Amino acid sequence: MHALLMCGGRGERLGRGEKPLFEVCGMKLIEHSILEFENFDVLAVTSPNTPETERFLIDEGIDFYRASGKGFVEDYREVCVEMSIVEPVFVACTDIVYIQNGIAEGALERYMTSTKRALRVDMGGEPVGLNIIDAFFIDEPQEEEIYNVEENSLINVNTLKDAERAEKLWITMRKGKNLRKD
Repeated sequence: MHALLMCGGRGERLGRGEKPLFEVCGMKLIEHSILEFENFDVLAVTSPNTPETERFLIDEGIDFYRASGKGFVEDYREVCVEMSIVEPVFVACTDIVYIQNGIAEGALERYMTSTKRALRVDMGGEPVGLNIIDAFFIDEPQEEEIYNVEENSLINVNTLKDAERAEKLWITMRKGKNLRKD
C-alpha cells in the first residue's frame, strides 16, 4: 500500500522553518514518519514551500512528488490523480512523533476488516492526521471507519509546547529502548 507522507505545508504555527525538518526526540519529524511507514510504499508529498525538505529526501533516497501546495486535501488528491493511484492509500501528516510503534499497521489491519471505504485514526475522540482513503473514489465522499489509538501513543507537533511534551513522553515511554535513528 502507498503511504503519502504529507510534508508540503508552511509550518507557520511552529515558526522554526520547514516543519518536516524540525528535530524532536533526536530525529527530524519526517524521519519519524519514514520509520513508522517503513513497511509501506512511501511517497513524500512536498510543495514549493519545502525545498529544503526535498533536498533532505533526495539525500535519503526517498521518493517525493512536488504538489502545487494549494492545501492538504488538494495536494493528496493531485498526487493520486497525477500518479494514477486507484487503490486504498495511507495519507499521513509528517508532523507526528510516534511514541508507540505499529500504529500504521494497526490502522491497516482495522481497515482491511472494515466494509467502509476510508479510515480515520483518532486519539481521545480527535483526528490525528492519519487516514486511509480509497483513491479510486477520490472525488466521492467516503464513509470512515474510526480507529482509536491510546492516549499519548503519538503527538502531533504544531507548537514548541507540543515538541516539549513529545520529548518528555519519549523519554518516559521509550527509556532504555534503542529506537532512535543511527
